[in-house]
Amino acid sequence: MKSQGLATFNNEQLKSEVIRRQRNNVFPLHVFHEKIKPFLDSLNKMYDLPASYIGTTLLSAYSTAVGTAFKIDSGNQDFIYLPVWTCLCGISSSGGTTAINKIFAPLFKIQSDFDFEWQEKTKGLTRDKINHERMETVIYRDSHIPTLVRTILPDNQKGVCKHSDELLEWINGMNQLSNKEGTDEQFWISAWNCTPYSGIRSGKDKFIIQRPFVNVIGKAQYQILTKLFAKDRDTTGFVFRMLFALPEEDKISQRESDFIMPTEWTELHDRSLTRLYKDLQVFDADEGRCCTIDPAAKKILDQWRREKTRFINALDDSTEKNIKAGILGKVSEYVYRFAAILHLADKTFDQDYEGDFHIAFRQNELISMDTMRRALELADYFYESANEVYDLVQKSLSAPPEVLTTFFMMRRGKSHSEIGEMLYGSKTDKYKVRAGRQIKKWIKEYPRVFGAYSK
Repeated sequence: MKSQGLATFNNEQLKSEVIRRQRNNVFPLHVFHEKIKPFLDSLNKMYDLPASYIGTTLLSAYSTAVGTAFKIDSGNQDFIYLPVWTCLCGISSSGGTTAINKIFAPLFKIQSDFDFEWQEKTKGLTRDKINHERMETVIYRDSHIPTLVRTILPDNQKGVCKHSDELLEWINGMNQLSNKEGTDEQFWISAWNCTPYSGIRSGKDKFIIQRPFVNVIGKAQYQILTKLFAKDRDTTGFVFRMLFALPEEDKISQRESDFIMPTEWTELHDRSLTRLYKDLQVFDADEGRCCTIDPAAKKILDQWRREKTRFINALDDSTEKNIKAGILGKVSEYVYRFAAILHLADKTFDQDYEGDFHIAFRQNELISMDTMRRALELADYFYESANEVYDLVQKSLSAPPEVLTTFFMMRRGKSHSEIGEMLYGSKTDKYKVRAGRQIKKWIKEYPRVFGAYSK
């Protein structure tokens, strides 16, 4: 049995654990509803999944299930929809795939049912008739932007989730069908904000997607994070629309082989996501329901933002100030999304829900001060994780070539003798020992560059 994890600690327990581990940024998994905590705790301890992977993936799943059914008023009828882009960072086999498979399982099942229904209803139909059939989708993997905006989104007013095993596939796939660099990025920025997106097919056939809701979820090993930041995606703010989940410890996850998840825990999670997806139908994305913020909740949000702004404004380094300001701008908007997502997810666990879901989800939902506090805990985590990812990318970029070459030689299983020959021109025992000492030094200086070798 593994030692107690962070999954369902309260604030005081969490503070003690942070001090014990000497780590300042631990994912606050306790912000989710009390009833779901046994499920989350088992993923954390028995499946050995990082709390950050679990919580970040759960936010993505909830957001995907809600889609455009709800928006939140950030003030003066300035509405924000709830898309979430997530990146699970870490070494290979650290549990990202398992986290997604376990938490997204109810949505994957819905997609599987959609796929079966599509095959059945299109059997024997001509291509022209197939084009007039609605293709229901909640999870998609491989699609270029033209297919997404002309086929998938018009049939799914609620929105969809782009699932990439590796986020590099998503990044590398941008602009493949266009000679204009940044064309696809502009669509994705529209999708993150759910702002109208239009295009023109041949023959002046113009199309408009009123609310292009597309979530993104995937994994990224440390070594490829620099590619996410390439082409000025940090200075434009594109990459900081991602929520970065960093594990508390870089290690291969190891499940307790004799553990079987109790059915009642998985059923509770399944019912919660299914309620959000199926009971919140969307026929017109602009007619969605709305969350508003209690004035007391708005006050603590304003205070949080003032404190963060005051800290950033006091920085002397202009580059650092600009980056942190960019991160804060995106995380500040995410606060609203987190508050609405937490509130709506909580509603699926209410006893009253069993009677009538129309009562459970009102046309206007009020965000309480308690929910806002939980949302701000999430915001604090993702603000710090984005800064940490940016820092490690800069360190990777500044690492000397011999450091990066040594890392890749180690990945290929090269010996210290072979590395010594590369570094010093000789395979002798003297340079083998010297290479070993140098590697230990570099592992301490560039821990994220060496990933799994940092232990």
